Amino acid sequence: MKATVISIDLAKNIFQVCALNQAHKVTSNVKVKRDDLLNQIRQFEPTIVAMEACYSAHPWGRAIEAMGHKVKLIPPIKVKPFVQGNKNDRNDAVAIAEASLRPNMHFVSVKTLAQQDIQSQQRIRERLIRQRTGLINQIRGLLAEYHIICEKSAAKLRKNLPLIIEDAEQPLTVSARAFFNQLQDELTDIDVRIEEITQAMKNLLKDNPDYNRIQQIPGIGPIIAGATIAAIGNGNQFKNGRQFAAWVGMTPRHYASGDQCYTGRIGKRGNSQLRMLLIHGARTVMNWCKNKTDRLSMWIKTLLESKPSCKVIVALANKLARVLWVVLSKKENYQPA
Repeated sequence: MKATVISIDLAKNIFQVCALNQAHKVTSNVKVKRDDLLNQIRQFEPTIVAMEACYSAHPWGRAIEAMGHKVKLIPPIKVKPFVQGNKNDRNDAVAIAEASLRPNMHFVSVKTLAQQDIQSQQRIRERLIRQRTGLINQIRGLLAEYHIICEKSAAKLRKNLPLIIEDAEQPLTVSARAFFNQLQDELTDIDVRIEEITQAMKNLLKDNPDYNRIQQIPGIGPIIAGATIAAIGNGNQFKNGRQFAAWVGMTPRHYASGDQCYTGRIGKRGNSQLRMLLIHGARTVMNWCKNKTDRLSMWIKTLLESKPSCKVIVALANKLARVLWVVLSKKENYQPA
C-alpha cells in the first residue's frame, strides 16, 4: 500500500495507526495490537512515519527505520494544537500526522542504541545523586536532634561523621551510634555506585571522537560531554547554535505585539538536565577567569562590570552551548582565539 504519511499514536498495548494519501486525506485509521504493529507498518511502501517523542518511541523508531521508513518524532506539546474534537486515539493519530506536515516543525532524532545506553546510565546516576543528597540531609537532620550541628558541605560531613560516631563525649546512645554507622555505610555505597556508573559512561565514550573534541571547550567535562551526545548525537538536527541554545532553554523569551517588543527571562524549555549541567560548567569557568587574559575570560570580566554574576553565568552558558554545537556538528576543534 502507498501512503504519504503514517502516524502512530503509541500506547502500552493498543496502538492507533493512521495513513494519509498524497492529498493529505485519511485513508485508514485503525487500532493495532502491540504484536501486530510492525506487520501493519510492513504493508506500506517506505514513507514518513510520525510518532510522538514519548515512552518507547525510540525503540519503535529504530525498528521502523530498519524497514526503510523515515521516522519523525514530534514533541507532544507540538501535537496538542492539532487535535480536533474529543480526546481519543483516532483524533490523536490524525493530529500527529497533521503536525508532521508543518514546514517549521522541529523533530526529535531517533536515538541509537549507544545513545540509549549513555542516557540510561545518566538517568541512573541522576537518581543516585538525588538519593545521596537526601541521605546527607537526613544525616545532618538526625545529628541536629542530638544537638550535633554539621556544616552543609558533603565533604566535611563525610570527614566528620566517623569522628562524631567514635567520640565518646558526643551525646549519642549506643543505638544512635549503630544507625549512624549504617547511614555512613549507605552513603559510602552510593558514592561507590556513582563513581562506577561515571566510569562506565567514560568507557563507553572514550573512543568517540566527538566526545573527546567537545571536552576542549572550557567548562565542558566528561559528564556534560556525555549528556550532550546522549541528547543530540551529532547535533545535525539543529540549523545553528542559537537553535540548539533555544532547545536547551538558554535563550530569552521574546514578546512582540504591535509597537511593543521586548525580551524576558530564559525560556527554560527542552532538556532541563543538560541546561543545569551547562550552567554549572559556566559557573566553573567564571570562577577561574580572574587571572586569565584569553578572549573568553576578558569577555566574562567585561560583563561582570555591569551585570550581576547570575546573569553572566547564564549568558556564558548560552555562549558555551553555541560553541559546543559548532564543534560537535562541524567536526572542528575548539579555537580559543
